[in-house]
Amino acid sequence: MKNPPKGGSVMRHERSGTKLTKSFIPMAVAIGLAVAVCAASALQNSSQHKVLFEKAKFTMETKGDLKGAIELFEEIIKKYPKERDYAAKSQLYIGMCYEKLGIREAEKAFQKVIDIYPEQKNEVTIAQEMLSRLIPVAGKAAVMPPGPKFTKIRIPTKLSWSVKLSPDGKDLALISDGKIWIMPLSGNIGPDFPGKPVPLNTEEIRVEWSGLSWSGDGKWIAFNDPGMSGPNQIIYIVPSSGGKPKKIVENFRDARVVNYRISLSPDGRTLAHSSIENKEQHIFTTPVDGGSPKQLVDMQAREPAFSPDGKMIAFVEDKDLGVGEGGLGLWVVPAQGGTPHLLADAGKASSPVWSPDGRMIVFLDSAKNKQINFVEIPKDWQTPGKVTSIEAPEGTSKVTLLAGWTPDNKIGALLTAKQEFALYTLPATGGQAAIILPDCYALQPRWSRDGKQIFYVTFPSEPGENRFKKGFLASVPATGGNGKPLIKDLDAMDIRQLPYQSGNRISPDGKTLISSAWTPADTGGVPEWPNSKIWRIALDRTESKQITHEQGRFADMCPSWSPDGKKIAFIRASLTDELILFSNTSLNIIGSSGGELRTLISESDKFILSPVWSPDGKMIAYLTKDKKASGETLMARTMNVIDVETGAVRVVGEVPKASVNTELAWSPDSRRIAFNDDKVIRVMNVDDGAIEEIKTNLVDVDMWHLDWSPDGGQFVFSGGKGGNAEFWFLENFLPVVKTKK
Repeated sequence: MKNPPKGGSVMRHERSGTKLTKSFIPMAVAIGLAVAVCAASALQNSSQHKVLFEKAKFTMETKGDLKGAIELFEEIIKKYPKERDYAAKSQLYIGMCYEKLGIREAEKAFQKVIDIYPEQKNEVTIAQEMLSRLIPVAGKAAVMPPGPKFTKIRIPTKLSWSVKLSPDGKDLALISDGKIWIMPLSGNIGPDFPGKPVPLNTEEIRVEWSGLSWSGDGKWIAFNDPGMSGPNQIIYIVPSSGGKPKKIVENFRDARVVNYRISLSPDGRTLAHSSIENKEQHIFTTPVDGGSPKQLVDMQAREPAFSPDGKMIAFVEDKDLGVGEGGLGLWVVPAQGGTPHLLADAGKASSPVWSPDGRMIVFLDSAKNKQINFVEIPKDWQTPGKVTSIEAPEGTSKVTLLAGWTPDNKIGALLTAKQEFALYTLPATGGQAAIILPDCYALQPRWSRDGKQIFYVTFPSEPGENRFKKGFLASVPATGGNGKPLIKDLDAMDIRQLPYQSGNRISPDGKTLISSAWTPADTGGVPEWPNSKIWRIALDRTESKQITHEQGRFADMCPSWSPDGKKIAFIRASLTDELILFSNTSLNIIGSSGGELRTLISESDKFILSPVWSPDGKMIAYLTKDKKASGETLMARTMNVIDVETGAVRVVGEVPKASVNTELAWSPDSRRIAFNDDKVIRVMNVDDGAIEEIKTNLVDVDMWHLDWSPDGGQFVFSGGKGGNAEFWFLENFLPVVKTKK
C-alpha cells in the first residue's frame, strides 16, 4: 500500500462509500509531512551540491563502486563546506562505504560526523549508532549518550502502516500483499536486522489494511476485513499459526484508520472494538464464542485497549467519527462496564498501549506528533494523571502508531521518516530531471500558458496536521526560483485548496485559474471534509468567483477548461448524510461563468477521477475504477475518453496502480496522454493504448502529480522521497519517565 499521504497517511482506502477526512492524502498522507514550505531558493546553480550528492549515492548504492563514491562524497565536503547538512551526510556515507569495505577508517569517519557537525543531529545520531556496533562494548559508554534510546529495525521491504508486536515482543505482525505476515524481529545477522517473515494462512480472506491484535498467550490474532463489497466491515480472529478465520462481528466503522484499532482480551475470549451507528461511534465488547456486542460507555469513543489483567479497557473519547478536533482525552473504564475515568487531558489522543505490569499507559497525541507520551494509572481517580513525553529521534517527522510494550520494557513504534519534497521539470523525451523548487510540499503543478511560470498548491509551514486544511495557490518561475503565494494574507484567506483532484487549470487566455476549492461555509458542519465548489481565480489576484452554487451534499472536483475557454468539465461526487464520499460520481460540463449543468456520464458502481479536456476540444480523458475491485485489480484503473459532442465513451487502456494522486496530461496534438506512475511518467497512445515509459533518472523519488508544457517540450511534476513507515524500538525510558513525575 502506498505512503501516506499517496492516497493516504493517514491513508485513505478507496472503496465503495469511502469517506475522505482531514488527512486528504492517502496513506495515502497521512501522513504529517514535516517539511519547510517554500523557504529556500531553487535556482539550479545553488543546487549543484545536491546533484553531486545524488550522483555519489547512485555510485555507492546502484553501481556498487564504493571507492568512487568516497571520492565524490569527499568532493562535496571540499567544494561545499558551507552546505553543512550535505557535508555531514557525505561524511556519514564515507563511513558507510569504509564499513562495507571492511576498513577501520570507518570509525574515524563516523567520529568526524560527531566532532565536526554536532548541529546535524540526525547524522550525529546515526553515526553514534554505527560506532556502537564498531567499537568494543567497553568503549560504547563514551560514544552513546545516556537516557532513552531509539533503535531502528532495518526491515528491507516497504512496511505497512498496520503492525502489532507479539506479547513476548519477539515477533511483529504486519500486512503486505493482502496477507498477514509474522516477522521475527531478531534474525541471524544482528539484533537490528529482522528474520525471515512468514505469511499467515487466512484461507484466502484478503487483508488490505487493518488494525491487528494478539491474544495474551500469542495464540490468536484479530484482524479486519475492510469490506470492499459493501458498507460494513468484518472482524475475524485466526490462529497465529494460520488456519480458518472465525467471524466475530460485522459492523460499520467508516474508513478512518483509527476506527479499525481493536483489542483481544488477554485470555482471547473477548474482543473490544468500535462501531458507528446513527452517525455516532461507540466502543463495545463482543464474546469471541458468540454473543451480542455490549456498549461500554455513553460517550463517543474509539481505540479500546485491554489491560494486561483484562480488568480494564483504555479508550479515546471521540466526538467526530475518528476526525476529532480536540478536547477528547484518554479514558479508562472497567471491562465489564461502569464509570469511565479521565486518565489524561490529551487533545488528540490515539494508540493507547498498556505497560506489561498495568501501571502505565503510553499513547500518542497527534497535536504533538513527534512525541511519545506516558501517564501512570492513579491510585484514585480524583484528577487526571501527569503526562511525561519523550521526543522522537531526529530524522523522523512523526510517530504514527504504537505497536506494543514488551516484557523487557521496550516500546515498538511506527515512525514516519522525514520526507524531502520538491518540484521538478523533465524533458518530454526523458533524461535528467531538474529541481525548480526544493524543500516545498508543492502539489498539482500547472504550466502557465506562456510556459514561464508554474502554479501549484502548497500549505503553511506550521507544525501539526491543521496546516493541511489551509491549502493555498502559489507560483514559481519555470526555470527555478522562490515560490510566491497568489494571496498575500494567508490568515485572511477564505478559499482553501484541496491537496488532490483540485484541477487548477489555466484558462486559454492565461489570465484565470479554475480550481476545486472550499470555504468554511462549505463544510456542512464537518470541518474535516468540505463540500467543495468550482472557483475561478484571477492570476493577477484581483478576483475570485464561485462557478457552481447548487445546494446539496456533494463535492465538485477536478475542473478542466475547454480549449476555447467557454466551458468547464468537472466531477461531482456525492456526499451522503453519513459523510460517505463517492457514493455516486458524475462527469459534467458547465459554462465558464456558471449556468445550466450538462451531465455527460453518471456512475454509481465506479469512481470517476482526473478529467482533462483534449487540446482539440473533441474529447475528455478520465479514469474510472470499479468500486468492487479487489485482489490484484484493487488499484487498477481504466483510461477512458468521451466524445464531448456525442457522449460516446471509449476505453483506451489500463492504468496500473493509479490513485487519487494520478493525474492526466494531454500532448499538444491530442494524440497521447501522460500520467504519473510511482517513479516514472507513462505516455499512452489514444488510438491503440500503447504505453511509452519516460524515465526521470531520479533515485527513490516518487511522483505525485504532473503537467505537460504548452509547447510539448517538458513535464513538470511533484516528487517526494522518504516519508515511509519505519519500525523503531524505544528503550531505557523508564528512568526518565519516573524522574519527570
